[in-house]
Amino acid sequence: MMVGTIVNTTVAIAFLAMAYAVNDLYTATEDSVLGEQRATLMIALLSGALMQTLVIATAPLGWVELNFMLSFTSALCLLALPAVFWPVARRLREGQAQVLNRRLELRARRAEAAAEEARAWLAMAEQAGHVGHWRLTVPEQRLTWSDEVFRIHGLWREHYRPRLDSAIAAFHPLDAARIGALLREIMEKGGEFDVTAKLRRPDGEIRSVALRAQALRGRFGDVDAVQGVMVDVTEARRTETHPPVHAGLEDGAVDAITGLPSRKQFDASLGYEFKRTVRSKMPLGLVLIEIDQFARFTSRHGRKSADSRLRSVAGAVRAVPRRTGDLVARYSKTEIAVLLPLADAEGAECVARKIAEAVRSLALPDDGREGNLLTLSCGAAAFAGPDDLYNPQELTRRAGKALADARLFGGDQVCGYRESEFTAQA
Repeated sequence: MMVGTIVNTTVAIAFLAMAYAVNDLYTATEDSVLGEQRATLMIALLSGALMQTLVIATAPLGWVELNFMLSFTSALCLLALPAVFWPVARRLREGQAQVLNRRLELRARRAEAAAEEARAWLAMAEQAGHVGHWRLTVPEQRLTWSDEVFRIHGLWREHYRPRLDSAIAAFHPLDAARIGALLREIMEKGGEFDVTAKLRRPDGEIRSVALRAQALRGRFGDVDAVQGVMVDVTEARRTETHPPVHAGLEDGAVDAITGLPSRKQFDASLGYEFKRTVRSKMPLGLVLIEIDQFARFTSRHGRKSADSRLRSVAGAVRAVPRRTGDLVARYSKTEIAVLLPLADAEGAECVARKIAEAVRSLALPDDGREGNLLTLSCGAAAFAGPDDLYNPQELTRRAGKALADARLFGGDQVCGYRESEFTAQA
């Protein structure tokens, strides 16, 4: 008698436990997993538990037939379970059950909504305060910007992918050299820095920015990333003295010495042509030209002779490009730039060679050069297409790198841009 009571009690508890498990499965899965079987399973399990409880309760009364009927009904409930549960097991086996705790899922959704709201508030605050944040991973040197950093640079997220070399090239050359050195130092040794710099936007506008950076160390003590903020402080510095223009250059559209468009006009044209290049997905070429050892010639023969020599070279350079839209401009005290819309890298190098030959044919004397003739160093570069578009400063950086290679080889050279590891240039 005692054994039977224990068995019946165990079976009743088992029925209740299975009913609890089914209910828990329903709350932890999609509705479609149990479907209509949930009600059937719960009825069968609770009926079985009830029958077993009645069997236990009526056992002392000695009602054999009633006990038999109750036990038989409980057994039917137990036998019905496999048939009812089979569709559920099949759905589980076929991977249709997405076993996601609904409470945890709801918490995750709430957390994501809160994070999205926080990001929106941060973006509004950054835009109002002209403060953007950035992050540089080490050693991949993968650079990411917030929307406000793009706005400070005057760029579009859709058209520009931040890279370390092109981002640093957007600064004034002296600032670029300093920022590059500081970044390398904290990537190697850690620490932080806080500098102010001049940033040139694609439209030629100069912005004053404050750049703050801090190294982040990983679990093993190595620097894993550098993060920081960029603050546009241009408006706060409107009353300060503007940076000096290039020597010998007017602040207008025409250079007083050569008669060529000035650097200001070149920057405006470069920004305009870059936007056109983005829209048309066509190449854009640039050639930077420098008279070999021009500083030595100036110190030996004087400024007046140097200016006359520069005018002769400018005239020869201006006569070479023939396409509508090509622009020859005074780029710096010693350099001339040739902007070539629709020209790819090969076309830009071809124009550079024609320029070098045109100046060589002038046969201008230069007693400091081999052959006693004036020669040029030329650096050519181009945006290759939509996937190669970063920003206008990237194009001038590439042409400047090619010009530096031409000087390195001794001058009287035409060099095209070749991709290499970033080196900050003063």
